[in-house]
Amino acid sequence: MSQPRPHFVRRPSAPTTKRLDYRVFRENVREDFRGTCAYCLLEEKWAAGRENFELDHFRPKSLFPHLLMSYYNLYWSCHVCNRFKTDRWPPRQLLEQGVGYVDLCASPFQEHFVVQKNGKWRGKSLSAKYTIDSLRLNRPHLVELRVLLRELALQ
Repeated sequence: MSQPRPHFVRRPSAPTTKRLDYRVFRENVREDFRGTCAYCLLEEKWAAGRENFELDHFRPKSLFPHLLMSYYNLYWSCHVCNRFKTDRWPPRQLLEQGVGYVDLCASPFQEHFVVQKNGKWRGKSLSAKYTIDSLRLNRPHLVELRVLLRELALQ
């Protein structure tokens, strides 16, 4: 039986650039994440289009300046999730307990989250609970959209 794959699979070779501007990777990162927010999983078409998406440094550049240009530290994020995450990173006490943001480039969604019938996500792991709370992944409009999208899929 094969292991479940991470939700997002990044390209095996990172693009290169001579420019010291991580934004040159914008379209490559967008492709890797299939135009979907790395955190709330909304696709661009449901989240005001690609103009509402940004590059997020998964490990914040303010705390990990050596990762500023690291391609695999760049995640596709809707503006709202990126605004909630900002430069936050779990405190040392949580990290020492193995609690941090769920990285869907490393783990399958189902390993950490359960989608409830009411559209809310429930965390199966402490990291999932931290991620849901920290990024407010059960915002009312997200919950409503999840329910509507599920209903449309059933028709």
